[in-house]
Formats: sequence, structure tokens, C-alpha cells
Amino acid sequence: MSKIQSHATCSHENSKAARAKCRRNRAKFADALMAAITEPAVIETPAPVFEAVTVTAGNWREHKDTRVRIFTRVDDDTQSEIASGVKITGWGKQWINYETADLRVKRTAADSTTGVETITD
Repeated sequence: MSKIQSHATCSHENSKAARAKCRRNRAKFADALMAAITEPAVIETPAPVFEAVTVTAGNWREHKDTRVRIFTRVDDDTQSEIASGVKITGWGKQWINYETADLRVKRTAADSTTGVETITD
């Protein structure tokens, strides 16, 4: 245990037993504090889990500042990517406007086979 002798800031009674108890408690606290400072605990946090969110003509404004992936569904298991990492700037009945990473605005056709989802990294 560490040796702590000053009782100037203590509020215990003025007896030999109270001072001894105070020294023991303060020494234990000082040892625990030094152990925490010199040997920091390693805390492992799990990686956050992100799920892709489907973006639609009705909710695209909620995701206009989010990077998305635009694709065409070839069949139930296959997708053909049109653009990835882009931001949607507009969505009409037959088209989707999007901004690329180099700030160019492009347009792609939108129909029942076109899908848009947020990117999960």
C-alpha cells in the first residue's frame, strides 16, 4: 500500500484509530487509482451493425444526404449496379437524378425494376 500521512483535509474524529483507518482507506484508493492509470483496461466494443435501408420515391428526401447504391433487379437473386456511393438529388415518375463523388449530376431511368438502398460500410 502507498504511504499517505497527511490528514489536513480529513473530517474523521481526532483519534489514533480513526487516523489509522483513514490512512488505510486512502492508501487503498491511491493504489486502485494508480493501477487504473498505469494499466488501462482494454474494453472491446462490438462493431456497429448497419443494415441497408430501401429508398423509395416516397422517402428519398429523408436520405438525400446519404450515400446510396442504385441498381436494377435482373431477377430475384441478381442485381446490376448502376451507380454506387452517390447522393440522390431528385426522383420523378420515370427517372432518378443523382450526384456522383466528383459533383456531376446524372439521371437514370426509374421503373419497377430499379432499386435504391443506403450503403452499409
